[in-house]
Amino acid sequence: MNFSPMIHCRSVGRGGTSRPTNLQALMPVILFAMVVIGFFMFASRADADGEREQFGKRHGKSDSSLSSRGKRGDKGNELTGQSAAWVFALANLTAVLSLFSKGLASRPQLSNKTKERIRRLNQIQKKGLMRFHYWLNPLGLLLAAIHFSLSTCRSSPLPEWGILGAATLVLIGSVIRFKLSPKRLRKAVYRIHTSPLFIGLVVIVLLIGHNIVD
Repeated sequence: MNFSPMIHCRSVGRGGTSRPTNLQALMPVILFAMVVIGFFMFASRADADGEREQFGKRHGKSDSSLSSRGKRGDKGNELTGQSAAWVFALANLTAVLSLFSKGLASRPQLSNKTKERIRRLNQIQKKGLMRFHYWLNPLGLLLAAIHFSLSTCRSSPLPEWGILGAATLVLIGSVIRFKLSPKRLRKAVYRIHTSPLFIGLVVIVLLIGHNIVD
């Protein structure tokens, strides 16, 4: 399964051959950085919340006195949220690596031999990890749904929109996996599912939404 950006910005090189522009080549790298930064932001925020709760217990203070979250009526279940984040990270590791590899292999500075090695390594990692992509994403969506049912957010609708976006990606992936869409629509559905812009938007919405809640 290939993971190609939805952007098709190309410039014409010598001999009339097309080559990817810098923007197209950098998009997978940018998405890779966004996913890594976003994941560690979630992890560090969860650790901070846990330390705050332990501090409150030791000093006899409630969580609402240590954070404005209680005043806004926001409450998140950290266990299910972190579990969903970890499962999604593991499930989509192969997709991120594939996007990163494609962006790296499109760099004109690299030799053809180096590009071929990158493509070969990408095929190997997809062959070994794609099975986890198929089965862990639905599990992550289930954990995210449980997290949503156990949490309340009155400050912003962005977490709900983020979960809806993640659910859309998972459902589209299932449609692609089991070939449920009409043949004439499969290419468009595939591009949506593998678009760094759509994936990046979902990550940004989740990050901003959880930051507002916390």
